[in-house]
Amino acid sequence: MKSKFFILLGAVLCMIACSDSSDVRGAKGAYRYKTTGKVTLEENYAGATKADTLVANLDNESGALEVVSLHDGDSVLLTIDQLNGDVIVTRGKMNGKRLNFNPYTRTLEVPLDVTYYDTITLGVGILSKDTIIPYTRHEYEVFDITVRGFADVYDNNLVFTLEYNGDSQSTERTLRGKGIRSLAKKN
Repeated sequence: MKSKFFILLGAVLCMIACSDSSDVRGAKGAYRYKTTGKVTLEENYAGATKADTLVANLDNESGALEVVSLHDGDSVLLTIDQLNGDVIVTRGKMNGKRLNFNPYTRTLEVPLDVTYYDTITLGVGILSKDTIIPYTRHEYEVFDITVRGFADVYDNNLVFTLEYNGDSQSTERTLRGKGIRSLAKKN
C-alpha cells in the first residue's frame, strides 16, 4: 500500500514539475541585477514654441530579481527588489529565449546638477557694483514612470532592454528613456 502511495505522489510531483516549458525552467531562479542608462527630460512652458530638453545619466541601480514559474506553460512572475527602494511584481511570458513582461509603474529619482545665482553688492556708496555668482548643486527629481521592455536569456544571465516614460512629481517635466540596459546574473 505504501509503495502505491509513493508512486502516486511521484507521478503528481512529476506532473507539476513538467508543466513548465524548458525555457521557463532555464530562466527561473534568483538573480542580482544592475541597471544603467540615460533619459531625456523635456519641459514644456505655457505659450512656448519649443520645449527645453536635458539629458541625464541615471545613477546605477542594483538589487535582487526573482523569476518564479507560475506552472502554466510559459508564464512567470518577476519580483524586483531594488536596493534601498521599492519591491515590484509583474508577470511575464517566455517566448523561446526572450522574456516579455507586463509594463509596471514605479518611482525613479533622476540626478540633476542645478545652477543657482546669487547677487552680491560690492563696494561702498556710489562705487558699489552688483556681482552675480553662480553655484551648482547636485539634486534629485522624482518621476512616476512606466517601465516596458523585454529580457533575453543567455546561460545564467538575463539582459533587459527597457523603456521609461513618465512625469515629474514636482515640475512640468516629462521623462523619456529608450535602450536602458539591465543585466541580471543568476546567483
